Amino acid sequence: MVRQTAPRMAACAIGLLIALTLPACKQSAPAHVAPAATVKKVALGPDEPYKTLPPDMFPDMPIYPGSTILHVRRPKGAMREILFETSAQMPVLVTYFKDQLTKNNFHITSSLVMPARRTWSCDFHKNGRPCTLMVFPSDNDKSRLTIDLIYEMPAKMDPSMIEPQEVFDVVGPGEVAQKTPNLKQNTKRN
Repeated sequence: MVRQTAPRMAACAIGLLIALTLPACKQSAPAHVAPAATVKKVALGPDEPYKTLPPDMFPDMPIYPGSTILHVRRPKGAMREILFETSAQMPVLVTYFKDQLTKNNFHITSSLVMPARRTWSCDFHKNGRPCTLMVFPSDNDKSRLTIDLIYEMPAKMDPSMIEPQEVFDVVGPGEVAQKTPNLKQNTKRN
């Protein structure tokens, strides 16, 4: 008889547990559950949504006349890339950019022309901001050239971190408050 009561007691305990938890679950659930809002993830490509010169570019950066903007790349860290295309010939582009960079106070640090491959690369900087200019045949039309400009964007300064400029009320040279004695005047030479 002991053996028969143990399974019955276990079955009763499980039944009692189920009977107590089911009504509690029904009471705690809200009457209407709104579906979770779905967020569409928009895949951002490497290009900006516009094909105009960005405002963070040097205002005096030379752009070859008649060239068209292919891509304005989103910044990668502090660097931005702009791709242009032109029908101009390599020697004309090299001469134009070298003259205009020098004229606009850019400092050319290296220049490499490879006529057989119709490529040119030039590294330069201004105010500590490095730039690179590369010219190479276009992928779509080999008779045209691609101009690849990569430059460092200006650093953004937090205005709260800039110390105020000190203004003094003393103008010009005045009397020296303390003079140090000239010890050489009082000593005699032997």
